[in-house]
Amino acid sequence: MVIGKLVDVGGYEICAQVLGSGPAVVLDGGGAGQGLDTWGPVPERLAEFATVVTYDRAGVGRSGGTQARSVAEQADVLRRMLRGLELRLPAVFVGWSYGGLVTQVYAARHPGDVAGLIFVDPTAAGTPPGSALVRRLSFDVAARLLRARAALGGRNARARRELAVTLGGMQDAMAEAKSTREEYGLPPVPIRVITAGKRPRMPRAQLDHLTADHEALAGPSARGRVLVAEHASHQVPYEQPETIVETVRELLSG
Repeated sequence: MVIGKLVDVGGYEICAQVLGSGPAVVLDGGGAGQGLDTWGPVPERLAEFATVVTYDRAGVGRSGGTQARSVAEQADVLRRMLRGLELRLPAVFVGWSYGGLVTQVYAARHPGDVAGLIFVDPTAAGTPPGSALVRRLSFDVAARLLRARAALGGRNARARRELAVTLGGMQDAMAEAKSTREEYGLPPVPIRVITAGKRPRMPRAQLDHLTADHEALAGPSARGRVLVAEHASHQVPYEQPETIVETVRELLSG
């Protein structure tokens, strides 16, 4: 188990881990928000040439407070935590899955903190295609199933409850990320989007929506690129961690 340090963010503490030395890299994990335990070998490999920060979001894992429904609130808590760590900014921010939403909102709201952005198979922002009713029911059903499984107990019970809260607010989070990006834009820094090469079967319209958002994140400039992790599913940090590590190394080398 990873043992982190507690950082006061105003009324409660966030559990963070700092590894290595050198230029700063901030990792923001998936929907459950337990970032300290969810990056596989990536933090240790990055720590060979960088200062690497991982953390559990508010109300999640070993962090205090309550889970925030607003992505802007999550991004602002992350900023207070980084200030509490006295981390030298700007940093390269790496957001995986739902963490991609948090990372892009952070970058839009606090562009001076950001030296580069890497999105690892990020959740698509905006409104997915299809029926609004079907979308709402699918997220509601998924959250209910997670809470039911959590009620049975077991080692992952708390993580399932926390993920259920995230799924309950997922549609709002996706819409908020899209509107924030449109209002503020992303900073003019190098951007890489690492997209999974192995996709589960999904409707064509949904795949097109995901692909279009990944391309939009990378942007039209030469400073942004989409990279395909050919041998990985959504679990890129576990199945193709070297792609993340080498992409961070590239951005840090300028």
